[in-house]
Amino acid sequence: MLLLGVIANASQEISLDEFLAFLADELPEAVLFKFQPEYDKVYASVPSWRAVLSDAAAFITIANGLWQAYDRFIKPIRDSNPSSNAAILVQIKTHSDEYAYFNIGSDVKDKNIFISSFEASLNSLNLNSTSEATSQEIQDIECSGNWIQVK
Repeated sequence: MLLLGVIANASQEISLDEFLAFLADELPEAVLFKFQPEYDKVYASVPSWRAVLSDAAAFITIANGLWQAYDRFIKPIRDSNPSSNAAILVQIKTHSDEYAYFNIGSDVKDKNIFISSFEASLNSLNLNSTSEATSQEIQDIECSGNWIQVK
């Protein structure tokens, strides 16, 4: 399973490195990468981070980790500026190319609703990948040249 994410509308207020260090602590079973663009290239809509997890990773651990990141980084911005559109955008991709999307901060602002929605979405996806598929995903990201392993 692959999580692709972006910190939306808060790049001035939030350090990606600090965010990813926090996420690494919250998702200890994840292999985290951050996007490293090539000099002088233009990219369209690229996630700023990726987390590779086995499909067996505990759904509740992932949901709680993402919510804690929202609570720590996004919620203070939104509390101090109610018109802010700051959010964590997360796409979940399975090895069988199924997807689920979450906009934590705009679409979802309640922890219990997010966790139940997250769990329901993952339960509807085909999460039957092998450890070889997970290892291949990590290798593909490493070989791409645009991603730096954070943890």
